[in-house]
Amino acid sequence: MQVRIETVSPVEKKLIVEIPWSAVSTKLGQAYGELAKTVTLKGFRRGKVPRSVIEQMFGRRVRAEVAAELIQESFVAANSEHNLEAVSQPKIETLAEVRRGEPFSFEALVEVRGTIETIDYEGLALTKRPLNISDEQVDRALAAVQREHTELVPIEDRTETTDRDVVAFNVSGTVGDQAIDNSNAVVDLQDPGSEPLPGLAAALTGVPFDLADHKISLAIPEDYRDPQIAGKTAELTVSVTEVREKDIPELDDELAKDTGRATTLAELRDLLRADLEARMQEEIDSELRSAALKELCKRNPIPVAASLIDRAIDLQLRRLSMLLGGNDDAMRSAMGDEEMRKKLAPSATDEVRGQLLLEALADKENIEVDDEALDARVAEVAARQDMSPGRLRSEMNRDGRLDDLRFRVRQDRTLDLVVSRATVTEAEPPDESAEAASPETASEAGGETPSENE
Repeated sequence: MQVRIETVSPVEKKLIVEIPWSAVSTKLGQAYGELAKTVTLKGFRRGKVPRSVIEQMFGRRVRAEVAAELIQESFVAANSEHNLEAVSQPKIETLAEVRRGEPFSFEALVEVRGTIETIDYEGLALTKRPLNISDEQVDRALAAVQREHTELVPIEDRTETTDRDVVAFNVSGTVGDQAIDNSNAVVDLQDPGSEPLPGLAAALTGVPFDLADHKISLAIPEDYRDPQIAGKTAELTVSVTEVREKDIPELDDELAKDTGRATTLAELRDLLRADLEARMQEEIDSELRSAALKELCKRNPIPVAASLIDRAIDLQLRRLSMLLGGNDDAMRSAMGDEEMRKKLAPSATDEVRGQLLLEALADKENIEVDDEALDARVAEVAARQDMSPGRLRSEMNRDGRLDDLRFRVRQDRTLDLVVSRATVTEAEPPDESAEAASPETASEAGGETPSENE
């Protein structure tokens, strides 16, 4: 087999292949021999049909199948021998017919990973927000603990609801053109954010516990979060089924003891602050890593094979499908939505470019992931999934996911290296609302600013 390779672009190679007749003849002989074992024709015993008859009846099909096999085999051999690092199947551009006594030849375009000679990654200019937890954030966390330890108790000394109550009720009616019927609705009258519809908490405050078939009309605000019912009117019939009062614990040392984490309120506040700082630090680190990868891609705009981008788009659509419940029909529809694929293409391109850059950098810096490091990551994942590390490792190894995890760990370690060699400045994030109101922003958006004479 003779193979000539031409470079079409940094991520495309052209294969010009010629296979001698001797190899083609051997392949044809094997194909006809296998077919002869199964062909049954009137007047011939099974397996005794002459090859000339088989060629006459099935020759076109056999030659097409042999051509396909020769293309695939020669592609695999060329990819291995010339270290092409192909990322797609060959796209045939010219193809000769299989003819007796003549070599078989074809030309094909193949997408390849591409060679990354140098990577500019030293001293990336990055900005991260400072780790700063306010007293208000700690107060909100403490209030959440207070809510967790709040009990709902029966009411004996009154017959009408107050804003300290949680009300269970049946509701039916319409919201605009939509019919609703819920026999298990619940609302915390002190927390309007928990109400099924805006205004229900207020409407159910100060009503008798035995309220039945009570008519309520609610005007849904135009800016309501659900656009399907925003600006519409709800006509409802409500019946209260149960009312409980919230027994809210005091913010004191007793509450701290009830949590099992602290003995004083001050100690609990310190613990909550530490929790918030740990979560914020994770967010800051994640933001910094994302910014580093984005800047790395910006500095190194390497070309990316179209097939890799298509696969990345498919993966993004599958992730989206999983978030929306994994509907197969919806996913298939999204896969074929060219407009959606076009919108996802830039982020998919950067995703692939980032992976290729990190992989090349890992090779350059000799970053490897040994079994000990892999086991540590498996243990982390197992802890999050409440599984034993051994069981998870066996499952991942069986499903072929262990190599994927090793790849991700290597990418993470390489990105850590990029961040460690970056120039990081700490600064508060810009105030988006202030930016939107600034004269400069208005000018950039196409607005006009008054002149000094005005």
